[in-house]
Amino acid sequence: MASVVAESPRPAPVLTASGVPDLTGELKRQLARANSRVFAHSDFVKQVDCVHCGAPKQLPSKTAYVYCDHCGSLTDYDFRIANLDSNAALTNQVFAYLVGPVQPALDIAIATGNKDRYRELLRPGFAEWLRQCPQANSPRCARDDDFFERQVTYQVECFLTRDFDHSTHQVGQQLTAATRALQRIPQPDGSYLVGDGIWSVAALFKQQMEMSYKVLEDNGVMALDPENAPVSVWLRMEYSLFCQNWLSKIAAADSERFLAFFGLNGAYSKLKITDAQTRKCGCCGDELRTVPGARQVICESCGRKLDIEGGEVPCQNCGAPLSFPVGVTTIDCPYCQVSTHRA
Repeated sequence: MASVVAESPRPAPVLTASGVPDLTGELKRQLARANSRVFAHSDFVKQVDCVHCGAPKQLPSKTAYVYCDHCGSLTDYDFRIANLDSNAALTNQVFAYLVGPVQPALDIAIATGNKDRYRELLRPGFAEWLRQCPQANSPRCARDDDFFERQVTYQVECFLTRDFDHSTHQVGQQLTAATRALQRIPQPDGSYLVGDGIWSVAALFKQQMEMSYKVLEDNGVMALDPENAPVSVWLRMEYSLFCQNWLSKIAAADSERFLAFFGLNGAYSKLKITDAQTRKCGCCGDELRTVPGARQVICESCGRKLDIEGGEVPCQNCGAPLSFPVGVTTIDCPYCQVSTHRA
């Protein structure tokens, strides 16, 4: 009988003040590189009409979250920008690292039907993931504390509702089995490609997502969405993240077909607008462009929704023209830090 060498137990991870594992040094270094590339810069505009006010998109987005130029509503998710800089594999790795330690307890909560325990376990890890991975989330999470908390609540309820739904869970198990069964073909550079089984994986994933969002709608979870976005936007986001994970692992000749399967072959047009106006965000001081007639817009640098229709207010000390966040009457000037009011 061969001798067995006992492995030294792995040291327990250091916990943060919120009780979740502190990230490893390597993960922190990778995130620092990824987070420095959160914003994309492009002269191309995603051709889409706002799902709320109907206005066409005219200005390019800095992030994959496409907000209306007129009312500030989330109206689309841009796979092209998402695939430029954000790293889906890295953000998934961070999520698994933060939530992994409580996964056995989450499984017990699901098995016993204990939803309150599930929420208690998942919420700290998910909130920390939002803080650590801005490139994978809405820019509105950056400085808007109320939006951040509502987003955590919404996403935790999404996870809970899916995990406690039997039919969705069954499809998820089929998806896991199909993924594990994928043929992996080694490549000379050390990477690998997957075999034709990827199409079954893609079909199961699409089925799971369509079922999931039907369940979320039926259970009232979509009403918690702080973006108030239609299901089509969230599905596009789910499909985009899935494709980010797999595009590099399928044959290049199949990439367009893969994107088309999920409806991600969006059209783009060259920036044409010439009468955009420059505004200064009253929260972070960054400059942003707005179209004539804009009412509310999202500052993609800090995530606050700004009241453009209400006009600019000069700082009472340095005179900088500032656009106030919606519903806010007092801010500290981002340039001189003096309190400034508007009627």
